[in-house]
Amino acid sequence: MVAGEDPPDGHDAVLPGLRLIMLPSDAIMTTTKDAKELAYLYDLFIVPGWREVFDRLVDDELKIPGKIRVLDAGCGTGGFAVDLAAKLGADSEIIGVDESDERLALARGKAEMQKLSNIEFLHGSPAATAQADNAFDLVVGDATMTPPEQIRSVLTELVRVARPGGTIVLKLTTRGSFDEFFSIYWEALHDTGHDDLTPQLESLITERLTISDAETLAKKAGLHRVRCVTRKERFDYADAAAFFSAPLIESSFLDHWMAIVPNEADVRQVSQKLHTIIDREREQMDFDVSIKATLVMGQK
Repeated sequence: MVAGEDPPDGHDAVLPGLRLIMLPSDAIMTTTKDAKELAYLYDLFIVPGWREVFDRLVDDELKIPGKIRVLDAGCGTGGFAVDLAAKLGADSEIIGVDESDERLALARGKAEMQKLSNIEFLHGSPAATAQADNAFDLVVGDATMTPPEQIRSVLTELVRVARPGGTIVLKLTTRGSFDEFFSIYWEALHDTGHDDLTPQLESLITERLTISDAETLAKKAGLHRVRCVTRKERFDYADAAAFFSAPLIESSFLDHWMAIVPNEADVRQVSQKLHTIIDREREQMDFDVSIKATLVMGQK
């Protein structure tokens, strides 16, 4: 198994609040939900347990001056952009882009509630913002759930829309995220006679960029004075059922993880073993998993 990198500052934050967002697996992010409902569920469950982890890291690491033009690429339901617009005031301009029109509608509603005139939400994505070249003093991009092979395209786009001398911040998860689960996954595959899937599991473990990889990619994209900040964030789940039915896990990661198992019967077998191991190992304590929340920062 491949070990993840420890954060340089040794910070280890615990997020017990995720225990409050557990729902049955048929109650969240299913194909029976329409796009508007999915956006509400995203705002209610994914934003507090995931996005705000990275937003807090940006707040801690950046001192953003007034009279600035900011792009929030992949803004989701707009919480970070709205807070920034309120803090910076009317002399600054904030534009948020997201590929979900329904999430954008929620973001616009938040801005309207605060009567903000210095913010606009438009359709786009971190890899295709639809914004002009050299247009922003600060560009923040969310690649926390972006497939690793697409991160280069995201960085290229963020650099394109930043003005010369402007700051680019990329949010992502780096190598070592969810290692606690992957260790148990390896045991479950072994116990169910699926040792032949070990190479595929190793690919899952190593698919995220290392911090060194992220720095190299940023430099190749044209960034200068590149630095990375990583914080280990730990999520607590009451038991196996809570973990597997958590909206964050079920809607965003589980299908990808289980895709290495060849058929539905094997998936059920491995899943049952995963439940057994998690509940056995935790010994009446919470099941903890962690991510490496990382910012890659630099100047154009």
